[in-house]
Amino acid sequence: MVLDLIFGFVLLVAAAYIGTTMALRGFFGREYYDPRTGEFTSTADENTDPDTETDR
Repeated sequence: MVLDLIFGFVLLVAAAYIGTTMALRGFFGREYYDPRTGEFTSTADENTDPDTETDR
């Protein structure tokens, strides 16, 4: 009984973390803070147009 409660709570916290992370990334985009430069960088190369790339 107690083990089921603990397992359910851990599952709830993990699901809330994953869902929140996915929602925030979807809303704000995938930008990451680079501690070396102090700037936010994107994972995609900003010089390429994803609509014209054919090598994917």
